[in-house]
Amino acid sequence: MDIEALKAFRYIVELGTISQAAEKLNYSQSNLTTKLAKLENELQTKLLHRHNRGCEVTDKGKELYEYALQILLLMEKAENAMLEEHLPKGTLQIGSIETTAAIHLPNVLMDYHEDYPKVSLNVCTQPTAMLIEQVLNYQLDGAFISGPLEHSLLSKKIVVNEELVFIFAHGKEPVLENITILVFRSGCSYRFQMEKYLREQHIKTYQVMEMGSLEAILGCVQAGLGATLLPKSVFERYSRYFDLQYKKTSDMYKEIPTEFIYRMDNPSVALRFFIEKLENLKK
Repeated sequence: MDIEALKAFRYIVELGTISQAAEKLNYSQSNLTTKLAKLENELQTKLLHRHNRGCEVTDKGKELYEYALQILLLMEKAENAMLEEHLPKGTLQIGSIETTAAIHLPNVLMDYHEDYPKVSLNVCTQPTAMLIEQVLNYQLDGAFISGPLEHSLLSKKIVVNEELVFIFAHGKEPVLENITILVFRSGCSYRFQMEKYLREQHIKTYQVMEMGSLEAILGCVQAGLGATLLPKSVFERYSRYFDLQYKKTSDMYKEIPTEFIYRMDNPSVALRFFIEKLENLKK
């Protein structure tokens, strides 16, 4: 099986069109189409359905995509392992929940980049549930999630414990009944904790307003649209920019671990060096 054809297939699936995949790989569209046709012919199965809006992956294509991710990952790791250099190189894909990326990661990322400039470090922010799925599917080398998490295929390292607090506009503590909560989209652990907190307070009716960024949530809280439940470290960092107030919740929310997770079968040298840098988060 042609590795370049697998790589082309991967990007067609991820980007949704042959044209975007060709641009990503610096190929012509005809070259990419030929590679895909040869791959389908070799495997004797249809991998993609093409239509005006792009490509749709077949069931067999979805199955091959999962194998392709693992094969390409192992190829990259093997190439890096054969290098004589002791310092890591290649690509490192890291995911993070938004709060950790905003509060705790910048110094670690800068430190890692300065020490290992040959590593192309990519960071994306997603809700915890999506990050776990992407690490399991080899789309991310590792991710910072709100734990605790136990999974047979994943290793984890607690990097910081967060105290979750109830945040609202300064001087405007809202009544919990029929409150509007400002949260990230479904799959966010802090959203889950917020709804759990309301159930503990015997609140059955409330409105949910989803936001796409931390700053948007805090800005709307300041405007009096509602309240949110986030780490105290977020309040401490952003209270200089937003007129906010907080109150403690309960002992249950005093030490919510933020964990860095990664697959046990990931032999990446770049990842190993990154994990070593995580000790800086505890200082």
